[in-house]
Amino acid sequence: MLSAALWEDEDFVQLKVEIAALVGSIPAPVRVMVASTVKHFAGELVDELWTHLARHARVQALFDSEGLARRFRGAMSQWLVEIFPREPIEPALFLMRQSEIGSTHARIQIPTPLSMLAARAFKRGIQNNLKHTRLSRDEFAQAALYVSGVIDIATAAITAAHINGLDRNLRAEEALRQVSIDHDFRAEREKQKASLAEWVQAVFFGSHIAGETAGILPLSRSEFGLWFSHRANLLFGRTAEYASIARLIDQADSHIRQLHDGRDAPCSHEHLREIRLIAGQINNLLSVQFSHSFDMGGARDPLSRLLNRRYLRAVVSREIALRRRTSRPFSMIMLEISRFETLRARLGEAGADTVVQQTAAMLLNAVRSSDTVFSMGRETFLIIRVGSDAGEAAVFARSIVESYAATHFSIDGQTVLKNTLNVGVIEYDGHPDPRRLVDQVANALRNEKVGK
Repeated sequence: MLSAALWEDEDFVQLKVEIAALVGSIPAPVRVMVASTVKHFAGELVDELWTHLARHARVQALFDSEGLARRFRGAMSQWLVEIFPREPIEPALFLMRQSEIGSTHARIQIPTPLSMLAARAFKRGIQNNLKHTRLSRDEFAQAALYVSGVIDIATAAITAAHINGLDRNLRAEEALRQVSIDHDFRAEREKQKASLAEWVQAVFFGSHIAGETAGILPLSRSEFGLWFSHRANLLFGRTAEYASIARLIDQADSHIRQLHDGRDAPCSHEHLREIRLIAGQINNLLSVQFSHSFDMGGARDPLSRLLNRRYLRAVVSREIALRRRTSRPFSMIMLEISRFETLRARLGEAGADTVVQQTAAMLLNAVRSSDTVFSMGRETFLIIRVGSDAGEAAVFARSIVESYAATHFSIDGQTVLKNTLNVGVIEYDGHPDPRRLVDQVANALRNEKVGK
């Protein structure tokens, strides 16, 4: 739907006037001929355009599988047919539809220049095909004006909604950057320093046991490294200190690789000495970064204290971007407290709230620092499990469900036994739209409930 803000925008009011005037100026036979021509040649026009678009690196990154590319080409063909119906265009519905498309383009990060390129190509292609119809010279001029005007107005509406969507995404990312870690910055800092120290200890311990160096994880794949890539970047990603830590992590990983390959003890000692120095430098930079604090504001759900779902798109978009750069998988787990209405009837509102709070606390204790947990509604939660494929995420989800079922909640003297969680698990499949991913995990949860 087109937002109220856009409907009040002067530019959209003007677009509505323009499309109504354009449609009113075109005779019905001309409009019908354009509709028939577009419907007949839409697939061919899209295929011709795609041969050019597919050369762009950004398009290759967005649609890195033939299935995704095929669906997108189908969507473009459908769009062409939709904007040139046989009946007169209804301005309000037309603009609403273009706004939805623009919002989708913002979510999947389609560059505006590519949309403009497509618009120009479609105008030329349709007009070339109209030359071979039975339209008279005057009718062809009217048809060319109609095609150009409809595509221009549609593109203007798409672009306006696209920009509006990007602006919302930027505001959400900025807010999320400020709230990506807890109030207690001192505790979070010490937790990450301890995680880094544990990795260093594992490196030194492994290096002194024959045959164990191959099992040492690179720093980038350690608990600290995952936190740094998936959480710290939201808070510190624009700082010089963050970039310095990233370079140091790369250096540490290089020394680990050489430890794996090296057989000379003096060289191994040199690598270990460098790793210790690097860890010390990272510790110092962490202290600088954690010296800054940010107001949490309304970013957390007041009941569960988990992140609000309005930040979900920003987090998922970042994970999708990381997936494109690193090829590392990530998964989503949606959980729901079973028979929550029955629990609420038994325990009352306050008791049900306590169950929600204890469930949220349990989830936070179960996940890693690099994972993110959201409140998706009173009794529904979502975990973004980074660096995990569907198999690992499913095992992790089962462990949560089993642990939850074995937990006894004491609510005002009443014991809640054998409480269960419904769960749905999916792995990111490469589609660029964050909303589709959330819909997929919600469907997985619904299917799991139906199967019980």
